[in-house]
Amino acid sequence: MKPPLKIATLLLLVSVLLVSPAWGQAKPGGELTVALSSFSTEILDPVLGGHIVKFYLSLMFDYLVGVTPDGQLSKDGGIASRWEASADHKRWTFHLRQGIKFHNGDELTSEDVKFSILRAMGKRSTTGYAGPLRALIQDIETPAADRVVIVTKEPTLIIPPYLSRVLSTEGMILPKKYVEANGDDVFARKPVGSGPYRFVEQVTGSHIKLEALDNHWRLGTPKYKTVTFKLIPEETTRVAMLRRGEADIIEISRDRVKEVERGGFPIYHRKDDALLHMWWVQPWENTPVKDKRVREALNIAIDRKELAATIFGGMADPGVIPFGLSWAFPDVSFKVTPDLAYAHDPPRAKKLLADAGFPNGFPIEFYAFQLPGLPEGKAMSEAVAGYWQKIGVQSKLVPVDYGAFRKKWLDQTIPGAVGYYNMANRDWIGTYALIEKMAYTPSKTTTTKDPEVDGMVRQVLVQTDREKINALMRNIFTRLRTEHLGIPLVYLHTPYAASKRITKWNPGSVMYDLNLDELLTSK
Repeated sequence: MKPPLKIATLLLLVSVLLVSPAWGQAKPGGELTVALSSFSTEILDPVLGGHIVKFYLSLMFDYLVGVTPDGQLSKDGGIASRWEASADHKRWTFHLRQGIKFHNGDELTSEDVKFSILRAMGKRSTTGYAGPLRALIQDIETPAADRVVIVTKEPTLIIPPYLSRVLSTEGMILPKKYVEANGDDVFARKPVGSGPYRFVEQVTGSHIKLEALDNHWRLGTPKYKTVTFKLIPEETTRVAMLRRGEADIIEISRDRVKEVERGGFPIYHRKDDALLHMWWVQPWENTPVKDKRVREALNIAIDRKELAATIFGGMADPGVIPFGLSWAFPDVSFKVTPDLAYAHDPPRAKKLLADAGFPNGFPIEFYAFQLPGLPEGKAMSEAVAGYWQKIGVQSKLVPVDYGAFRKKWLDQTIPGAVGYYNMANRDWIGTYALIEKMAYTPSKTTTTKDPEVDGMVRQVLVQTDREKINALMRNIFTRLRTEHLGIPLVYLHTPYAASKRITKWNPGSVMYDLNLDELLTSK
């Protein structure tokens, strides 16, 4: 005798659910495509690529310490579910989540955390912020599989943020056994992490493709099966891809925002996203920029208000303090008064050059390259070269990809040449990290050599009294400005255009990262 229809239907439903991979659980589907003008580098190993490639690395790897979309340390988004410091701030204990596995099936333990931090501090590492960790960390203890203790030589507050997603890649956790068994070269080609997406494919100069895990502690079941980052330097091509439905998120120059909005595509902004900053490659002791008057002249020759209004379509504000990330100013009670702003004053710039012994100006190499979030890089370079030409400084524009420039910069083979970067805005400790990297003599990437700045940077590193830290940071900002130790151009408000299926998105404010977690999570 056949069962009644309702019972048969119920039995069929139960049988379908029982043979499903997970009871009622959806699987990731579809593809999210992100088209960027540049990857800066296309390196897959976190200790070689540094912070500039976090766009895709932050989906492949988990950090020891997570952050919120607005850049605050979070106990929800990292391997460490909590952490605490000893009374003397020299022992930092991190409690790890249990049950996390790498993409090859290995379980993540405290030994992987220790291995990853030591590797990020090692000689091969080119990460942006390994220097302070090398100077501070004395030992890393692993008293249990779910507990790591970082012992420092001096008291400090920097350990959690320096190992978090808010800064560079030193806090990304790698699989010790896999790296040791296969070697660094294999890992660089076939990376394995513990993030919500695993590496699938890289075609140099074209794309990087990632595939979702069925479920992940950070995102739940990711909404998209694959995420593909495409390298598309030509803006017209990126816009065409958006219109044809071939891209979901694209970088867009600020002067094309209204055009794309008229097509019905949503625009999402990162306000005060970055400080577009220029500097001179060390060593410059034997170049004109060693003279403070020359550095001031190059600054006041530039019309920052005009740059902001024209090249950046009004979506920028004039910069003031070298390496002065504006989100840090309220943190340390630093006030940007009108007298600190660089006036546009070509006659005074010419006089300063003459007083410094360069009445007819001088030649300077100016390297021009594409950067993520800065499609206007070429136009900006040409505009600045034009301002300098008016005071007699002859800029030789050198078109190059960023990776080639970075090697020359780090190898110090182009003394006195001009480089630039759209430096992600951040809070006081993130700004300190930038200054330690870019304006501290012992740093491999330093662009200045100023004993007064060096002394204050060293003091901040081992200071735990916030009022004293604030005073030191204010003095650092003042010194950088009065000595003109860099060329702050503009603060950028960065737009991203999205496909019409993305109706809500906060790109976040984490350095060199996009808050793609929000678009991918099912939590």
